[in-house]
Formats: sequence, structure tokens, C-alpha cells
Amino acid sequence: MQSKHIVIQVDIGQGTQWGNNQTINPIREIFIPSVKEYCSKFNYDYLLVTESVYEKNYTKFDFLETKNKHYSFERYFHFKNDYDFTIYIDNDVYIYPDAQQLPEINGLMNVMEPEGNSAKIFREVNNLNSNIKYFNSGVTLCDSKTANKLSTYMLHRLKNKIRSKGKNSDNMLLNEFIIENKNIFQELGSEWNYMPFLQNSKKILKPNFFHFVGIIGKQIINKLQDSRIDILDFLQEVKKIELK
Repeated sequence: MQSKHIVIQVDIGQGTQWGNNQTINPIREIFIPSVKEYCSKFNYDYLLVTESVYEKNYTKFDFLETKNKHYSFERYFHFKNDYDFTIYIDNDVYIYPDAQQLPEINGLMNVMEPEGNSAKIFREVNNLNSNIKYFNSGVTLCDSKTANKLSTYMLHRLKNKIRSKGKNSDNMLLNEFIIENKNIFQELGSEWNYMPFLQNSKKILKPNFFHFVGIIGKQIINKLQDSRIDILDFLQEVKKIELK
């Protein structure tokens, strides 16, 4: 029997915690459709979350730093399901048409963020060694058992208002989970969550998932539109440059 995969994305309210209405247009017209096409190509089920379970159940957006940050947390209400594998992808991620099929998924799998301020804060507040990596939650792969465990962990912290140390974000929460569950974690290659706009990012060959992560990514989305540069053309040019 073939394994069942579910790919989850979130598009609630403004649709992104960074940027403005100009930013969200490519997300809804280019990035999210690219993920849907990828799922269709490889026969993965797809769920776009457009209503806030958090808001219905908790009313107040008082767990994370800002209201919009809560929407990325929405994923964890949907991680308990009947699928063999659960995959979460931020809505500011573009998947190339020639992207590879998902790798074999064991436990929890994420891509390391390029070394930056968040990693330094995470290590400092948790008294960790300088060689401890910091991972990006924007592309998260997990098997069924881990998806259930991760959902239980996150919803317990929400219910009891156990906030992360350092930055009050879902990304910090995930990294705390990783530190506490090293035995079920595996690092993914950066081709599965390529973040070239972050400081200290290393160029790679043939990225599968291209992430316009954070404030910088949203500024670039807007700048491309202001300059009337086609975003799909830009993404293809980036790939050509990486291949040189």
C-alpha cells in the first residue's frame, strides 16, 4: 500500500506576517499554486488552511509576539491526522517545476538557517555550545508518530502559555523541541528550503524549494514588482546563476 502524504499551508487574514497587500499577490498567484502543482505531480494530498482554529479556541492572540505570528502556529492543529507523513510549507515558498520528489521521511526533518542573529539568540538563552545549529520551520517534514508528538507538544505549550526563550516565535519553539528530541531529528539539505537572501547563505545547485523568508524576502518580492520584473523570470534566472 502506497504511503499517504499531506502537504499543509496556511493563508489566513493578511496571509503573511511580513509585507503588505502587494506582497501577498505573488504568494497567492504564484507561490501557493506552485506547491499545489507539486502535490498534484507526485500525488500528495494538499490542505490550505484559511480559517483560524486558534482564534476559535483561544480568542486572544496572546501566546506569540504578534497576531500574525499565530497563523504560522496554526499548522500544529492539523498535524494530528491519518496520514503517514505530514509536510508543512510556508506560503512564501516557491517550488520549481522540476523539483525532486520528497525524500524519505524519518522523524522530524528541517533545514538549517544560515548563521545569523536568531541562531545566536537561541544558543545564548539556552546556554548551548556555539556549534549547535538553528533550523528554519518554514519547511517541516515528519512521519505520523512525530507529527502527533509535535502537535501534542506545541498545543501543550500554548494551553499552558509556555513561551519560547529569546524570540517569542514558532521558529524558536520548534528549535526547543529539536533540542529536547535530538534522537528523532534529521537535518535536511538546503535544496529543500533555499534561503539565499539571508546573511551567510551559501549558494547551491538545483534548489527544489525557494524561500522568500522574513522581512528581507518580502522586501525583494515588492521590489521586483515595483521594478516590473516578472517574479517567475527572476526565479528562473536565479537558478541559472546557481548552475554557473
